[in-house]
Amino acid sequence: MAALRASGQKSKSSGSDPAGDPAAQAWQRAVRWLAAHDRSAHEVRERLVTQGFSPAIVSATIARLRELRYLDDQRFACDMAEQAVRRGHGSEYVRAQLGMKGIAEPLIDDAIGAAFEDEADLARRVLARHYPALPGDHSTRAKGARFLLRRGFPEALVFAILGEDC
Repeated sequence: MAALRASGQKSKSSGSDPAGDPAAQAWQRAVRWLAAHDRSAHEVRERLVTQGFSPAIVSATIARLRELRYLDDQRFACDMAEQAVRRGHGSEYVRAQLGMKGIAEPLIDDAIGAAFEDEADLARRVLARHYPALPGDHSTRAKGARFLLRRGFPEALVFAILGEDC
Protein backbone atom coordinates (compact mmCIF):
# COMPACT_ATOMS: atom_id res chain seq x y z
CA MET A 1 0.00 0.00 0.00
CA ALA A 2 2.80 2.42 0.93
CA ALA A 3 4.54 1.59 -2.34
CA LEU A 4 1.38 2.44 -4.25
CA ARG A 5 1.11 5.79 -2.49
CA ALA A 6 4.79 6.53 -3.08
CA SER A 7 4.40 5.83 -6.79
CA GLY A 8 1.32 8.05 -7.00
CA GLN A 9 -1.06 5.19 -7.77
CA LYS A 10 -4.32 4.68 -5.96
CA SER A 11 -5.32 1.36 -4.46
CA LYS A 12 -8.62 -0.18 -5.46
CA SER A 13 -10.25 -1.33 -2.27
CA SER A 14 -13.58 -2.23 -3.83
CA GLY A 15 -12.19 -4.04 -6.82
CA SER A 16 -14.30 -2.08 -9.31
CA ASP A 17 -13.40 1.16 -11.05
CA PRO A 18 -16.18 3.73 -10.57
CA ALA A 19 -14.30 6.38 -12.56
CA GLY A 20 -16.78 6.35 -15.43
CA ASP A 21 -19.96 5.56 -13.50
CA PRO A 22 -21.44 8.57 -11.67
CA ALA A 23 -23.87 6.36 -9.72
CA ALA A 24 -20.97 4.27 -8.39
CA GLN A 25 -19.02 7.43 -7.56
CA ALA A 26 -22.00 8.86 -5.65
CA TRP A 27 -22.42 5.57 -3.79
CA GLN A 28 -18.76 5.38 -2.79
CA ARG A 29 -18.62 8.99 -1.65
CA ALA A 30 -21.79 8.60 0.41
CA VAL A 31 -20.62 5.37 2.03
CA ARG A 32 -17.19 6.85 2.76
CA TRP A 33 -18.81 9.90 4.32
CA LEU A 34 -21.19 7.79 6.41
CA ALA A 35 -18.29 5.61 7.58
CA ALA A 36 -17.01 8.54 9.66
CA HIS A 37 -20.30 8.89 11.56
CA ASP A 38 -24.06 8.81 11.11
CA ARG A 39 -25.63 11.58 9.03
CA SER A 40 -29.12 12.61 8.09
CA ALA A 41 -30.52 11.94 4.62
CA HIS A 42 -30.70 15.71 4.12
CA GLU A 43 -26.96 16.09 4.84
CA VAL A 44 -26.02 13.30 2.44
CA ARG A 45 -28.35 14.67 -0.24
CA GLU A 46 -26.93 18.20 0.11
CA ARG A 47 -23.36 16.93 -0.02
CA LEU A 48 -23.94 14.85 -3.15
CA VAL A 49 -25.79 17.66 -4.91
CA THR A 50 -22.97 20.06 -4.00
CA GLN A 51 -20.49 17.61 -5.52
CA GLY A 52 -22.38 17.82 -8.81
CA PHE A 53 -24.35 14.59 -8.96
CA SER A 54 -27.69 14.67 -10.76
CA PRO A 55 -30.89 14.63 -8.71
CA ALA A 56 -31.80 11.19 -10.11
CA ILE A 57 -28.47 9.68 -9.03
CA VAL A 58 -28.72 11.36 -5.63
CA SER A 59 -32.24 10.04 -5.07
CA ALA A 60 -31.27 6.53 -6.12
CA THR A 61 -28.21 6.63 -3.84
CA ILE A 62 -30.29 7.84 -0.88
CA ALA A 63 -32.90 5.13 -1.53
CA ARG A 64 -30.25 2.41 -1.63
CA LEU A 65 -28.58 3.73 1.55
CA ARG A 66 -31.96 3.65 3.31
CA GLU A 67 -32.77 0.19 2.01
CA LEU A 68 -29.50 -1.16 3.42
CA ARG A 69 -30.07 0.83 6.65
CA TYR A 70 -26.83 2.77 6.20
CA LEU A 71 -29.00 5.85 6.41
CA ASP A 72 -31.78 6.09 9.00
CA ASP A 73 -33.06 9.48 10.14
CA GLN A 74 -34.89 7.96 13.12
CA ARG A 75 -31.70 6.32 14.40
CA PHE A 76 -29.71 9.48 13.68
CA ALA A 77 -32.17 11.66 15.62
CA CYS A 78 -32.28 9.32 18.62
CA ASP A 79 -28.50 8.99 18.74
CA MET A 80 -28.04 12.74 18.53
CA ALA A 81 -30.60 13.34 21.31
CA GLU A 82 -28.96 10.74 23.58
CA GLN A 83 -25.55 12.27 22.93
CA ALA A 84 -26.90 15.71 23.83
CA VAL A 85 -28.23 14.36 27.14
CA ARG A 86 -24.81 12.86 27.93
CA ARG A 87 -23.19 16.21 27.16
CA GLY A 88 -25.66 18.16 29.27
CA HIS A 89 -27.68 19.89 26.58
CA GLY A 90 -31.42 20.50 26.69
CA SER A 91 -34.24 19.58 24.36
CA GLU A 92 -34.33 22.98 22.62
CA TYR A 93 -30.69 22.48 21.62
CA VAL A 94 -31.53 19.07 20.15
CA ARG A 95 -34.58 20.47 18.36
CA ALA A 96 -32.48 23.21 16.74
CA GLN A 97 -29.63 20.89 15.76
CA LEU A 98 -31.89 18.24 14.25
CA GLY A 99 -33.91 20.89 12.43
CA MET A 100 -30.74 22.23 10.83
CA LYS A 101 -29.88 18.72 9.70
CA GLY A 102 -33.21 18.35 7.91
CA ILE A 103 -34.90 15.90 10.26
CA ALA A 104 -38.71 15.87 10.10
CA GLU A 105 -40.56 17.36 13.07
CA PRO A 106 -42.29 14.09 14.11
CA LEU A 107 -38.92 12.32 14.25
CA ILE A 108 -37.50 15.18 16.33
CA ASP A 109 -40.42 14.93 18.76
CA ASP A 110 -39.98 11.15 19.08
CA ALA A 111 -36.23 11.44 19.69
CA ILE A 112 -36.67 14.16 22.31
CA GLY A 113 -39.44 12.21 24.02
CA ALA A 114 -37.25 9.11 24.24
CA ALA A 115 -34.04 10.84 25.37
CA PHE A 116 -35.42 13.46 27.76
CA GLU A 117 -37.41 11.43 30.25
CA ASP A 118 -36.66 13.85 33.11
CA GLU A 119 -35.28 17.05 31.64
CA ALA A 120 -35.74 18.93 34.91
CA ASP A 121 -33.40 16.51 36.68
CA LEU A 122 -30.87 16.84 33.86
CA ALA A 123 -31.02 20.65 34.08
CA ARG A 124 -30.49 20.54 37.85
CA ARG A 125 -27.47 18.23 37.45
CA VAL A 126 -25.96 20.43 34.75
CA LEU A 127 -26.55 23.52 36.88
CA ALA A 128 -25.02 21.80 39.95
CA ARG A 129 -21.85 21.02 37.99
CA HIS A 130 -21.45 24.70 37.17
CA TYR A 131 -22.90 26.12 40.40
CA PRO A 132 -22.35 23.62 43.26
CA ALA A 133 -24.79 25.43 45.54
CA LEU A 134 -28.11 26.47 44.03
CA PRO A 135 -27.72 30.14 43.22
CA GLY A 136 -29.18 32.23 46.02
CA ASP A 137 -28.95 35.90 45.07
CA HIS A 138 -30.66 37.40 42.06
CA SER A 139 -27.46 38.03 40.10
CA THR A 140 -26.17 34.47 40.46
CA ARG A 141 -29.58 32.97 39.66
CA ALA A 142 -29.72 35.13 36.53
CA LYS A 143 -26.29 33.81 35.49
CA GLY A 144 -27.48 30.26 36.15
CA ALA A 145 -30.59 30.89 34.07
CA ARG A 146 -28.57 32.26 31.16
CA PHE A 147 -26.24 29.26 31.44
CA LEU A 148 -29.12 26.76 31.21
CA LEU A 149 -30.76 28.68 28.36
CA ARG A 150 -27.48 28.64 26.41
CA ARG A 151 -27.32 24.87 26.98
CA GLY A 152 -30.68 24.57 25.23
CA PHE A 153 -33.08 24.01 28.11
CA PRO A 154 -36.64 25.33 27.67
CA GLU A 155 -37.27 28.72 29.23
CA ALA A 156 -40.27 27.51 31.24
CA LEU A 157 -38.16 24.74 32.78
CA VAL A 158 -35.32 27.13 33.66
CA PHE A 159 -37.73 29.53 35.37
CA ALA A 160 -39.39 26.65 37.21
CA ILE A 161 -36.00 25.61 38.61
CA LEU A 162 -34.55 29.04 39.38
CA GLY A 163 -37.67 31.13 39.88
CA GLU A 164 -39.41 33.66 37.68
CA ASP A 165 -37.54 36.62 39.12
CA CYS A 166 -34.07 35.65 37.88
